[in-house]
Amino acid sequence: MTDTKPSSMSKAEVQRLEETGSFSLTMEGAKKENALSGAGNVQLILNNETVLIPTPSPDPKDPLNLPSWRKWAILILVSIFGSTAIILSSGMGAIITAVRHSYPGEEERTNDLLTYPTLFMGIGNLVAMPLAVTIGRRPIFLVTMITLVASGIGCAFAPNLSTHIAFRNIMSMAAGQSEALCPLVVQEIYFLHERGRKIGWFVFIENVIAGIFFITSPYMVDAGGWPWWYGTFTIINVVVLAVSYVLLTETMYDRPDDATEGAVHLDFNEAGEVDPAGDMHRVIRVTTKHGNVLEPERFGPRTWKHDLQIFSIKPDWSRLGEFYMDLLRGLLIPTILWQLLLNGAFLGLYIVVTAVFAGILIPPPYNWSFKSLGYIFVGQIVSSVIFLPILGYGNDLIVKGLSKMHNGVYKPEFRFFNLIIPVIVGVVCGVMFGQAGAFPQNYHWSAIAVTFNGVFFAFLGVNVVGITYAVDAFPLKAGPFLVLICAGRGLISFALSYSVLPAVAAIGYNGTMNVESIIAGVLGLLAIPFYFLGPKIRLVAHKRLRTGGAGNDAE
Repeated sequence: MTDTKPSSMSKAEVQRLEETGSFSLTMEGAKKENALSGAGNVQLILNNETVLIPTPSPDPKDPLNLPSWRKWAILILVSIFGSTAIILSSGMGAIITAVRHSYPGEEERTNDLLTYPTLFMGIGNLVAMPLAVTIGRRPIFLVTMITLVASGIGCAFAPNLSTHIAFRNIMSMAAGQSEALCPLVVQEIYFLHERGRKIGWFVFIENVIAGIFFITSPYMVDAGGWPWWYGTFTIINVVVLAVSYVLLTETMYDRPDDATEGAVHLDFNEAGEVDPAGDMHRVIRVTTKHGNVLEPERFGPRTWKHDLQIFSIKPDWSRLGEFYMDLLRGLLIPTILWQLLLNGAFLGLYIVVTAVFAGILIPPPYNWSFKSLGYIFVGQIVSSVIFLPILGYGNDLIVKGLSKMHNGVYKPEFRFFNLIIPVIVGVVCGVMFGQAGAFPQNYHWSAIAVTFNGVFFAFLGVNVVGITYAVDAFPLKAGPFLVLICAGRGLISFALSYSVLPAVAAIGYNGTMNVESIIAGVLGLLAIPFYFLGPKIRLVAHKRLRTGGAGNDAE
């Protein structure tokens, strides 16, 4: 891998960077800045310019230096993969009746096709993500796509239910990479000030495509049978695999730890050479106004030969054990544990409404047909359209606005302001859904459809905050902490899937949704104390748990 450590830069190169728009600070200035920040706090705005965080290197092969069209291609590819992963792992509810007819005498056991995927998605994250941080994102993504294609074929041609379940579990392990690996890839090719809207686009594309196929799945099965349901998405995945081989380059890149601050710290001796013991200090920043200056003559150009390599990262197998240790460390960090529980609670709300909405809409007084159930997912497309400007672009606007109010300093806790709308919408819609389900004679069917999709909108919002906060607050531990949140909430939803119907039988739709909504609401309110305690928690985590991060010196 190319050496991009600060020690490889000369004084002349630093001066050239300064002349082209990067910033240099004196030692005193650097100390003053660090006195204002805890681990994770960074200078996002300086002299009315947005600082690029992480600091891009002069290497053309740095994924942060990819052209805009290539970044969009990668984002779209992982989004399409995410949509097929969602449909294949979570979309069988729309066609389960047709599947059950294929296994007479085993109808009850077909429920395993619905419940196991969530568990195996979590297991897939725990297996694949440590490898992704060890050997690179590209080989794991390509192997994931191959696995998804092979298991899709296996499901379509499964001779019996046991084989069908087995292939579906393998498929779900591959589909799990849509939860942590895909957001990780997106955040590695974009800067901090772009992450909210780019993750927003990822969620938007993923869920609009999934929503369309949720609606059309019953008609697809009627036309060609459920094996062709698998076949359709397998063909899509073959295309994504082929295009990804060409366009989805490796996004893992070895850069100095202090680049996560948006500032590379260099010391020089009297001879003008980089020297850790030198008494001349410089802090190099790159901003949006001037951009980054590439040095292909020094690092070599980006070539297709380089991009098409399957393995371009030298494996560091010690990272495997470190990854699992970081999962345990994450559980000891209150804000990360809270994000896990918050995501789990709002996913739990969504699990409940998806499990029971058909049982409410099919009987009187609503009398929906089975085929009509898919139309409720039109609201998911509408939710995604509303979500993108408010919680995608709005996320970044709030972050930049609050940073300007704090002398240009960004704190990851600024992301918590984006929880206000999702938490309120989720709690209100959860309670209203329960009331409409318990007393359908008093409500129009739209009370079910609107609140169903309101809960979905809330989960999307909470999900984006969890992803962006984990990456921004602990950039050096982004992979493990994303897995902790995503796999952890999957395990929570797996447990909930077995308790929903007994809970409804015991305390009714309204009682079940009230309990779920109260839990979600209380966890949402914890954003207030964590907003104030978060910087101290990050600082303690860095010192005691070795989580690393930007702005590491002091609070």
